[in-house]
Amino acid sequence: MSQANNRSLKKNAVLNTFKTFLSLCFPLITFPYSSRVLGPEKIGMVQFAQSIVSYFAIFASLGITTYAVRETSKARNDQVKFNTTVKEIFTINMISTAISYLLLFISFLFIGKFREYKSLICICSTLIMFTTLGMGWLYQAVEDYLYITVRSILFQVISIVMLFTFVKSQDDYLWYAAINIISNVGANICNFIHSKKYVSFNKKNCNKMELKHHLKPIFILFASAVAGTIFSHIDTTMIGFLSTSAEVGYYSAGVKIVRMITNLFPAIVAVIFPRISYYVSRNDEDSIKKLSEKTLNTLFCISLPLSCGIFLLMKPLVLLFCGQTFVDAITVSQIMSPYIFLCAVSGFLGTGLIISFGKELSNLIIILISAVIDVILNAFLIPQYGANGAAFSTLLTELFIFSAYSIILKERMMGLRIKLNFLEFVAATAIMGIVITFIQKFLENFFLQLFVNTMAGIIVYFGLLIAIRNQYIIDELNQIKLKISAKIKRNH
Repeated sequence: MSQANNRSLKKNAVLNTFKTFLSLCFPLITFPYSSRVLGPEKIGMVQFAQSIVSYFAIFASLGITTYAVRETSKARNDQVKFNTTVKEIFTINMISTAISYLLLFISFLFIGKFREYKSLICICSTLIMFTTLGMGWLYQAVEDYLYITVRSILFQVISIVMLFTFVKSQDDYLWYAAINIISNVGANICNFIHSKKYVSFNKKNCNKMELKHHLKPIFILFASAVAGTIFSHIDTTMIGFLSTSAEVGYYSAGVKIVRMITNLFPAIVAVIFPRISYYVSRNDEDSIKKLSEKTLNTLFCISLPLSCGIFLLMKPLVLLFCGQTFVDAITVSQIMSPYIFLCAVSGFLGTGLIISFGKELSNLIIILISAVIDVILNAFLIPQYGANGAAFSTLLTELFIFSAYSIILKERMMGLRIKLNFLEFVAATAIMGIVITFIQKFLENFFLQLFVNTMAGIIVYFGLLIAIRNQYIIDELNQIKLKISAKIKRNH
């Protein structure tokens, strides 16, 4: 597995971000069509069923993904140890998946609401088994992002074709639910077949399996994952119980746009996490510090202008992609816009640093408290404010997570050279926001508002950073120049 150590982090980050970007484009293509065909109520029904399945999916996963990436990354230079670790973790995952399906079946017997959505829940639940078989964590550990990217593009294209072929009216909501998971199911089948390239479960290539030593850290991460899932999906579930399906639809549409953006950042962290875990196993503090500085500067540079831009351009975004029937989703998205910055940074602090250093228990405590905060806020705000109340609850809870991680990592953060860059990113973002607000007054067409303001925002933001000689931007530009020069010399 030494080849994984030689893979370029920047290339992997670009590939994984590109894959994630295409994943974001998938709903940008499909949701405007499906929202108009199905309407808020049917969309809300599918989202509610998916939120229910997510709880059983998280039990099946047991928080294994994060643990598996960390442990297999550490073992990747020893093939026998690597094979054994993968086999042990996969076995635990299969057992937890079987128990998850049993619990889902029992739930149908006792919860009437589940029986109302039986067909939808059964369709969505197929993803649980195929996620386990897919072993996505294996490909993160070996850093094979080229394969992951190509595979994802193929099945997303298939899903788009199926959507326009089979979803024609509100009665086709079951097809919509199925098509939503087909890209993941197909990709995971390919993963299982392709995994033979990296791992062998043959007894000759493995040590004797010992599952026990994995259980404690897995269960701690499982508890964190459960609390995290509650935080991610409880809003949709509680709106379904405390309000209407239409409110679920408005919330889902508003949050979907914001989370399509925030999903870019885990793509970066997913690439960094195995490498930091590898450095931690070798006590390489210098490499950890350099990688942390570069990652945080990247996240600051991207997330700050995105948060501002999404807030200012949310009206044309919602109306263009979802239609007039989803106008109530605009406020939801605007409330959630600061979530983009908070989520980007806390994602790296939590997974990239706290988990890499083996502080699962600290992470668990933070996530548990955040889940409780979110449930309490939802209980008070949803009955009165509906989807907007749920959005505000989510934002406040993410602010708590961000603050808690920052306090735990205070000493390590103090040693990083990021403050000046951060202040310059904030200043450039503020000026960009002023320019977008001014231009928007002269444009009425929604498409023109998005296109012109996006282009203007990018030019103003990065132009200002170059003008003030922002160190991060200058370093990146210099690296690009060096690579271009080297390529030119090789061609000559």
